[in-house]
Amino acid sequence: MIAKEEVLDLLKSTESYRVERTTSTGNMDKFCEAICAFANDMPASRKNGYLIIGAYDNGTIAGMKVDDALLK
Repeated sequence: MIAKEEVLDLLKSTESYRVERTTSTGNMDKFCEAICAFANDMPASRKNGYLIIGAYDNGTIAGMKVDDALLK
């Protein structure tokens, strides 16, 4: 499990081959592209990739409500 401190560090960092942020909850194309890129691990870093839903590109939190629809 990822630690809270690591999530905060990922939010502060720039988007990269292992970090993607979005405020969209319905853009399945973006989700699929990010997950595919994480799975390919082109630089062979062997590090986890993170799709952060509910954050703007600049790393600030969007303040989204986490409900059953979002979790599905």
